[in-house]
Amino acid sequence: MFSSGVTRELTWVITTLWLLLFFCWLTDWWVESLIAYLVLYIFRQLWSMRKFEKWIEGGTVKAFPPASGFWSQLTYLVSRKQRALEKHADLQLYKSEQFKSASMLIPDAIVSLDQENHIEWFNASSAKILELRRQDVGRKIEGLIRQPEFIHYLKDEQYQDTLTIHSLQGVQRTFSVRVIPYFDSHKLLIVKDITELYNLAQIRRDFIANASHELRTPLTVLKGYLEAMIDTPGEHQKMWAPALQNMQNQSDRMQAIIEDLLTLSKMESETFSSEVEVVDVPAMLTRLRVEVEQLSQGQHQFSFHIDQDLKLKGYAEPLKSVFMNLVSNAVRYTPEQGRIEVRWFSDSDGAHFEVEDNGIGIAKEHIPRLTERFYRVDTARSRATGGTGLGLAIVKHVLERHQATLHVDSLIGRGSIFSCNFPVQRVVHQRSDSAL
Repeated sequence: MFSSGVTRELTWVITTLWLLLFFCWLTDWWVESLIAYLVLYIFRQLWSMRKFEKWIEGGTVKAFPPASGFWSQLTYLVSRKQRALEKHADLQLYKSEQFKSASMLIPDAIVSLDQENHIEWFNASSAKILELRRQDVGRKIEGLIRQPEFIHYLKDEQYQDTLTIHSLQGVQRTFSVRVIPYFDSHKLLIVKDITELYNLAQIRRDFIANASHELRTPLTVLKGYLEAMIDTPGEHQKMWAPALQNMQNQSDRMQAIIEDLLTLSKMESETFSSEVEVVDVPAMLTRLRVEVEQLSQGQHQFSFHIDQDLKLKGYAEPLKSVFMNLVSNAVRYTPEQGRIEVRWFSDSDGAHFEVEDNGIGIAKEHIPRLTERFYRVDTARSRATGGTGLGLAIVKHVLERHQATLHVDSLIGRGSIFSCNFPVQRVVHQRSDSAL
């Protein structure tokens, strides 16, 4: 019912009271004895409290202050809690030192910043890559790294993106810069030297672009001879007509692959030749509808819901490639008499282009890999319908250049919804006289 400390205190009080009563019975000094007892008890409590207070404040080196009764139990409980807290603090300090020691060995530069971008601490690699010194702690990072694109990246606070810098602190190398917010408005700046990886990627892009360019000429010659043989009448037509037609179909497919490779290489090299413009998306979709209806040859039901006043800041030709790829994919993978719905609208989150169909659908495990180059859910069907396996890879790169994202919802046998979501800063509302 009572704690051990309270029990001991009650035992002491009851014992001393019995002794007091026995003394009073012997001497008949009832009032004087009771007053003396109360004074002694209060003095004892105040003295124990003072010793406990002095011990708590650290004024004594003893593990436990001399006390009895209730104060003895309280001292024990506080001491046990103190030892537990000291053990926990030692463990946290050990983990903190372990983390700092590990961070010092990481080859990437890691800098901890407060909410105003003052340096709190940094690892050893930061001294080499960013040329930071111990006296730089407390200074603003913008005053030490004066790259315009880096300062703009910090102020823009779009930390979900990664910044690539080709020169840092006078060193002509390629660096990847990432800021990760953590723990109550603090930030972790991570700078990684990716020169070798960037050069390898550039070599791969150059190889693909050069090889694709070199293949265009011999392929054009082959296609020319094939067309001439197909168009030339003669006895050979009965025997070779199917083979020649198949060869022409495969050469057309090869040409489509080369064109897509060149387009993808252009996207990856970050060289859009045109300047950013206000793209008339409704007018573009009007022309696209005519093209996809010709591609469908009357086998599908189309429904277009377009906001005629909604335009977009971006690059016209790449955006046309995105829209055409998504709608033509819907045509390829939707059975005859299937329904394809195209929507172009805006809300508080930005502008959205959606293509919905009731086609064959895509299994959930395939969706994360759809934008990989040459990745096909159904290889045989893709080749039969003329797919190159590069369309969605092109879509991904174009959308990245527009700070947009691709979202896919699909169910096997129920159809798919492909959504391109453009940020608010890309949206332009202008009156348009065109109508679908």
